[in-house]
Amino acid sequence: MTLPDPALPWPLPMPAVAMIAEREGCRLKAYRCVAGVLTCGYGETDGITPTTQWTQAEADKRLCDSLTRYALHVAAMCEQHPMPNQLGALTSLAYNIGLDGLKGSTVLRCHNRGDWQAASRAFGLWNKARVNGVLTELAGLTARRAAEAALYLAPEPDDQHERMPQAVESESSLASSPINKGGIVAAGTGVIGALSSAGESVGGLATPIGHAKEFLVGTLGLSPSLIPFIVLVAVGGAVIWWRAEQRKQGWV
Repeated sequence: MTLPDPALPWPLPMPAVAMIAEREGCRLKAYRCVAGVLTCGYGETDGITPTTQWTQAEADKRLCDSLTRYALHVAAMCEQHPMPNQLGALTSLAYNIGLDGLKGSTVLRCHNRGDWQAASRAFGLWNKARVNGVLTELAGLTARRAAEAALYLAPEPDDQHERMPQAVESESSLASSPINKGGIVAAGTGVIGALSSAGESVGGLATPIGHAKEFLVGTLGLSPSLIPFIVLVAVGGAVIWWRAEQRKQGWV
């Protein structure tokens, strides 16, 4: 793919511009995207009519103007000053989902509290579009979100040697997970405490806990003294299952 003219006054690092240009693709005649929106150039939708047609230079200039406008708005939304690569990734996302979409996104909330890892993961939440009226996860969007997340975390040229270790530890085992270790005890202790104090003191929990006790004791004929242990086993199993499911999806 031919990159946009590098001589234009781009507001973002050129790798970010190249990524946006590649992901958007460039078509010089108006067309309808998979979501049915009239589009031209590098994903431009404002003012596009069925007869819109541009030269390559016009498409490059329109992209530069749009990215300049988007980058200014994105930077203004950021309570944590974005590094150039972060700004590039956030602008790419906004260019695709709209400024209002970014404003209300988990990505921006995580960025503004300084949680870069959470922000990078949250890019993946924006990988669906309506195709023929059906909300559909699209491979192209998933790939774009992954590229944006990688750019967001990419070290800047002046500090990449400091931030890139050459000895990387293997992935942690589920057995070493603090949640696997502490979640069972913490959740089990909390539930046991709730069961033992079920009544007026637990407010809204009193009724469901009372019903649970009635079922276990009255219907199943179990001794009340066994209930906390049954709950503990159930909570522990749920925690282990939940962590295993997260690992399958690459989250932990």
